[in-house]
Amino acid sequence: MLNKLNYNQKCMGLFLGLILFLFIGYKFSFSDTFVLKTEIAEKEEKLSWLKEKEKELPQLKAKMAEFEKAYAKGDSLAVRDKLTAFISEFAEQRACLVTEIPSNSSFKNDNLNVQTNTFTIKGGFHELLTLLNYLESDYKYVAKIMSAKFYTITDLQAKKKSLYLTIITQSFEQKAHENN
Repeated sequence: MLNKLNYNQKCMGLFLGLILFLFIGYKFSFSDTFVLKTEIAEKEEKLSWLKEKEKELPQLKAKMAEFEKAYAKGDSLAVRDKLTAFISEFAEQRACLVTEIPSNSSFKNDNLNVQTNTFTIKGGFHELLTLLNYLESDYKYVAKIMSAKFYTITDLQAKKKSLYLTIITQSFEQKAHENN
């Protein structure tokens, strides 16, 4: 039967056989190789990124030590004083009024000191929201905002509503253990 095919038909048969062989080879062998090559490239990229970030680790540790040194000097009043100074200065610049400054409220156990501060500020919505944003972004290493509550109080004599913001912050300080 092969003898009855002319040269063009034999070439076409070989060409179709080659295409079939390449398709089957790709499906069962080559496709897995290409997938693995792509995965290896992605993992090498992640590995190089991690090595690059590992170089930044000492700098980040130094920065964290600087924050701890600046904000946790072993004095639990330091956090309250810094927050009070910031909020009072902000209120003075933005025509707000600080109506409640916290007293020292703290919890201590063998491993941890937790200080809770409550501030109440009277002012406009935009100013109070700006203050809240500044506290969350600039003082996130000093104290975490646990609660923020907006409310209004109506002065019946002046027939005017006033907006207030009560912020509850907590700061945590882990006690250092002495080895004897």
